[in-house]
Amino acid sequence: MKTVLMAGVAAMLLAWGCGVRSVEPVASAADWPEAPCEIVAAEVRGNTLALTVQYGGGCAEHDLSVESAGPLLKSLPPKQPLRVVHRTPGDACRALIQEELEIDLKPWRGSPRGITVLLLENWNEPLTYEYN
Repeated sequence: MKTVLMAGVAAMLLAWGCGVRSVEPVASAADWPEAPCEIVAAEVRGNTLALTVQYGGGCAEHDLSVESAGPLLKSLPPKQPLRVVHRTPGDACRALIQEELEIDLKPWRGSPRGITVLLLENWNEPLTYEYN
């Protein structure tokens, strides 16, 4: 009798626990608003764009990436505008965070081999990306 009663209670708890729960969707970093950041250093090392950036925060998650800031400019050599994107769901802390980024440059090659000039938003100098 105890076994049957326990099985019935377990079935009720299982049905109740799995039935009516609502789950909030988790926001991805792409849904977070953009936040300011400063480029401290930028250089091309082989097929990598090495960046040092800094931003305020210290209490929340941050997402940093590089994306196209416009189409490839058909010049000789071709020029690719890029920008650093910093996103956070909100961070009220005020620490100055400095972070190193390494970005693969292969997707921004303007020709099969040669040179592409990278025009990095908020950076004063064009960066020359040479590849074979």
